[in-house]
Amino acid sequence: MTPVRHRVIAVATATVLLVLPASGAWAAPANHQPATPSSLTVGGIACDAGGILVGTTAPRITAVFADPDLGTVQGETLTPTFAWWPVGKPAQRTEWTLPTISSPGTAFTALPATLVDAGRYRLAARATDAGGARSAWSPVCTFTVDTTRPHPPAVESADYPANGSAGGVGIAGTFTFAAAGGDRDVVKFRYSSSNGPLLDVPAGRDGRATVEITPAGVGTNTLTVQAIDRTGNRSAETAYSFSVLDREPKVMQENPDAGLGEPRTVQFWSAVPGTASFTYQLNDGPAATVAADANGRATATVTPDRRGDNALAVSSRTADGVVSPRITVNLYVPVQVPQPVISSPDFPDGAPPPTAGQEVTIVLRTDSPEVTEFVWSADLGETFQVVAADPDGNATIRYRTPDWSLYLEIQARARTADGFTSSTAYTGWELTPAETPAQ
Repeated sequence: MTPVRHRVIAVATATVLLVLPASGAWAAPANHQPATPSSLTVGGIACDAGGILVGTTAPRITAVFADPDLGTVQGETLTPTFAWWPVGKPAQRTEWTLPTISSPGTAFTALPATLVDAGRYRLAARATDAGGARSAWSPVCTFTVDTTRPHPPAVESADYPANGSAGGVGIAGTFTFAAAGGDRDVVKFRYSSSNGPLLDVPAGRDGRATVEITPAGVGTNTLTVQAIDRTGNRSAETAYSFSVLDREPKVMQENPDAGLGEPRTVQFWSAVPGTASFTYQLNDGPAATVAADANGRATATVTPDRRGDNALAVSSRTADGVVSPRITVNLYVPVQVPQPVISSPDFPDGAPPPTAGQEVTIVLRTDSPEVTEFVWSADLGETFQVVAADPDGNATIRYRTPDWSLYLEIQARARTADGFTSSTAYTGWELTPAETPAQ
């Protein structure tokens, strides 16, 4: 048998580099290029490919900056950069940067120089991230500075002519606004009528606009109007004053103190041009019409048929049939209800008065058949009672005085069937104290 030989092999220690497949390798995240800035504005106006107008020589500038790495890669930031230059003068281009931002959003800045009216400028923006990657420049924004205010607009109205009287409360009228002084860039008008809100109306291509306004009050009304151009510049206000007619007829009494059944002369007047007649109605009676003279005046005679308030309703009519609002005035007929005379047979002159706690007779007297009842009190007006009157307007009351009372006062007023009341009468008597029981 052949013997087995053993060979000893020496292996030297070596450093082994293990190379893993690419799918399992670790690598630093790629740095993405920042997004191109967007949504540029100048003076609050969004940039447009056709150019924009701004109404200030020191506009605020904004743009939106973003980067896919913001918020996902630690330490990532963006540095906004703006550039501007006058149109046709690229050598005057100026760039400036803003503080870095760590989240997407809008950056605000101001131009580093004062612009001039009518100057045309260009603006662009780009972003640089923390790793030095830069975005493309934004599309160029071209803007023109226009700080010239429009002229105060012209205002006219055929329905409510300036410094004239016309129309009436609740009667709508049309008003026309027009650009003035050769202005060609007025895009709208801002207006308000007396005590009304501010409203805007667009201007047509001819620089004009028409609105409808319904006055809410008589007398002088003022309409204020401003012209606003495409840049947003506002003109000084135009104040347009006009007078709104009081279309309600007026009534005046010549003898307002006439009594019941006595005729009264009333005069009617209307400020409405062309007033031809007045129609009136007293209480529930028939309506009557009286012609107006050339000055819009008329006279009529009416006879109130009830005491107190008498309602006289009046309206006017023009020759072309326009009827005014109907008004109601009050013709008052004085009411004189006799004050009651208060007496008592139980309190004769020179005789001792009744004793407290004794029943006494109270007489209330007017001798007026129109008095139907009395309202009276025996406790200084704390409470009142009602007693019917007889056909002659008188009444008799039996009343027991309080045991503790030393004085009796009676208050009373007379009242008619239709609710009219006299003034209050007062009468009082002393009472003999009640005897105190022996102890």
